Amino acid sequence: MNREYRYSDAVRLLGGTAPVVKELDTLLSAGTLGLWDLIEAKNELVKVGGDLLGRWSEWRAGDAWRSRTERIEAAHTVLVYTALFEAVDDLDLSSLVGDLRLIKREMTEQDRRNRVQARSDAQEALDDLRTPPCPSPHSPYEVTKKKIGSFYQAGARHLLKILPELAGWDRLTAQQRDRACAALRMLPSCAVARYEDAYRRLAQDVQEFGFWTGMVDHQATRASLAGLECLLSTIASGQAPTDRLQALRNVHKAALRRPVAELGDMPVGLRLPTLEEAYISQRFRAGEIEHGDNPGVESWWEGKEQRDDLPAFLAAFLTQSRASRVPLIVLGQPGAGKSVLTKVLGARLPSAFLPIRVPLREVSASDSIQEQIEKAIQQATGEMLSWPSLVRSLGGRLPVVILDGFDELLQATGVKRSDYLAKVARFQEREGELGSAVAVIVTSRTAVAHFAAPQLGTVMVRLEPFDDVQIRRWLEVWNTVNASYFVRQKVQSFAPERALAHPDLAGQPLLLLMLAVYDADGNPLDRAMSSFGQTELYEQLMISFARRELAKAHPADQLDTRVEEWLERLAFVAFSMFNRRSRWVTAEQVTDDFLALGRAQPSARSFETPLSDGERIFGSFFFLHEVQAVRNADRLKAYEFVHATFGEFLIARLVAGLLDEMARRPPGRLISTLDDTLLRALLSWAALSSYAPVVEFLWQLARRSDAKPWHAVVARLFHELDDRSDMSPPHYRPQPSNPARRYAYYTANLLVLAVTTADRVFASDLLPGREDAPTEWERYFYLWKSQCAKEEWESQVRVVTLIPSKREGAWDHIVKLYRGPRDDRVRLVPPESRGQVGPLSAFTQSLPIATSLPHAGDDAGPTGLDH
Repeated sequence: MNREYRYSDAVRLLGGTAPVVKELDTLLSAGTLGLWDLIEAKNELVKVGGDLLGRWSEWRAGDAWRSRTERIEAAHTVLVYTALFEAVDDLDLSSLVGDLRLIKREMTEQDRRNRVQARSDAQEALDDLRTPPCPSPHSPYEVTKKKIGSFYQAGARHLLKILPELAGWDRLTAQQRDRACAALRMLPSCAVARYEDAYRRLAQDVQEFGFWTGMVDHQATRASLAGLECLLSTIASGQAPTDRLQALRNVHKAALRRPVAELGDMPVGLRLPTLEEAYISQRFRAGEIEHGDNPGVESWWEGKEQRDDLPAFLAAFLTQSRASRVPLIVLGQPGAGKSVLTKVLGARLPSAFLPIRVPLREVSASDSIQEQIEKAIQQATGEMLSWPSLVRSLGGRLPVVILDGFDELLQATGVKRSDYLAKVARFQEREGELGSAVAVIVTSRTAVAHFAAPQLGTVMVRLEPFDDVQIRRWLEVWNTVNASYFVRQKVQSFAPERALAHPDLAGQPLLLLMLAVYDADGNPLDRAMSSFGQTELYEQLMISFARRELAKAHPADQLDTRVEEWLERLAFVAFSMFNRRSRWVTAEQVTDDFLALGRAQPSARSFETPLSDGERIFGSFFFLHEVQAVRNADRLKAYEFVHATFGEFLIARLVAGLLDEMARRPPGRLISTLDDTLLRALLSWAALSSYAPVVEFLWQLARRSDAKPWHAVVARLFHELDDRSDMSPPHYRPQPSNPARRYAYYTANLLVLAVTTADRVFASDLLPGREDAPTEWERYFYLWKSQCAKEEWESQVRVVTLIPSKREGAWDHIVKLYRGPRDDRVRLVPPESRGQVGPLSAFTQSLPIATSLPHAGDDAGPTGLDH
């Protein structure tokens, strides 16, 4: 995707004026050049190439990023051809040319016709050979060598193809022919060797060549983007920046001195490291978008190499012309450090570049790219600066526009914005047509990458979680910064072993910080290593942060109640996401849900614009990440949990709380039925089984308590379901549905609750009992299959295991929770499989039905009981 040059164009761009090059250009333009003409001219061409590449200090110099980058890429084209010409010399192909030239003086008319055809074939070969591939930072060097080798092989194949058509070929001896063919077959490997040797030598002088293929000594720069500043410091920066440009640079550099995150109140005396102190360069994967690619799925990334040289990668990208034509897309999970990366990048880019960070949550989603940039500059510096004025004052620098938070535009506005990256590319194209250049970097959550619709040739980067080494390095900084606090409070520093015991959290920089703050208050994670399960950890984490936040506004004797209320309200937020099958939710949607469920609180009277109930619940609570976008002067907000499992834990916690409350409530004197209004409202829209962590949390919560009363409630709800009307709040509609579908989801979820609150249960204890158990089970089976979404139906099949059994002389099913490894394969199970141990759908009296393959150990439940 970098600029493409014909050999003669590349030579001319580097200042080459040799007569042989002019003649070459004339022949190329006229279409009369044969490959043998190149071979005859190889001595002059090798000399031209060697002279130009040796003058690297001239063509690498210059203040303007665009012209300098073009010359460097043109030099690579000259290097590729020069290596080919040198290989021709090594293999002594010139003697063969001489033999043919002597013989062809005696050409017949047929020889002349063959000569015309040979020239046509040669011109076809030259057309293919005009654009040798340039190394790419996202592609391993070995891949680059293979591409260069393929380029040379294409030339050699064409030469072999036209040899028999050359005048005089049939007059050569068999030995001469064999020698010619053998030499041409050796040409690609010989040329690659020449190319690699010359490239390595040139990379020692021309740093950009080293960036592109990782041939720079950047071991010391891997840990921090300070290495990026070091790597790019040798690039000429041109004239001194204007006051306006310097003010923008100062704003970016000031970010390094601020705390790495905003966490609200913390234990007294505890200090957050600054961004400069705490930032550690992430591991990453990178790839280029080709036809049919979807970077939003995990399989696309599996074949990409995991790397730890992010500074060198960014340096390589910003020194290639590709950077001025397509954006670089940086993906990551919430809390992975995408925004932190953009802040550090803005502060660390040297003076040859002008970083312009645009937080998309703070600019209007309906504005053009140019307007968003101008607005961000005004917000950062307090001064309006038009884009054309900025470009005119750059002095050759490359502006690097960092659009942080594409996912926020999508989440907050609810509009897919699939054309946004196309608009970015058109903006870059327009600037190129006007004679300038602009690089663009866009950040987004991985989950919404498929909405971005990146163009062909776009480079995608995905940030990876911290590994053990990075976690330990981060904790060294944390413990050093807070050494005096630990001494005063008589607590231990944060030992790496305590963090590494929770890799899912510690691998994300923001959540690692959360663990560090939590552990600093009395070392609870030290106790957790011996006594806490995952459920207890999440419970205590959320209570700890909630108490600290709520203590600012409530007396100590009310805190327990307030904390529980807050966590319950957060659980309803989690259900707002769950029932919409989304990882985020808008404040408006939460407000609607709270009103429909009767959970809303009246707004306080004020002259200010009142907050919605959704906005009040979010507040500044740490576990929720707020995303914003501005559209038509309205600030739109959406929210997501900083880690998905926080929301999944809260869903399980609220369901467990409702079951516990119903189990404790004694039946009334006049009304003995259970009131499942709220439970049914929450569990009639999506399948719990499709969220494996929710099921696991439910199973763990049930084993922390006496779950027999919970199970009794669930069994009774399922058994009596047809005798009770659906009394769910009529205005609670998180998504379109119908009564049959809601009934299907509710019964499917009751089944999941039944198998998580008991080690095993007979199907006849759940079913209404109007027919034999297998027949009734078949009805529910087809209800779930017909009404639930395909993915949710398949998840139900995976989660629930059935074991055929006889009970009081009649066939029944033992129903159990399956907690083994997931298997995504699906096949048809024939009717004769009835009577074997396997998943949910294998034991119905029906025609062949879709089910997941049986797993080893399906006959053992969560507790390993034998049957």
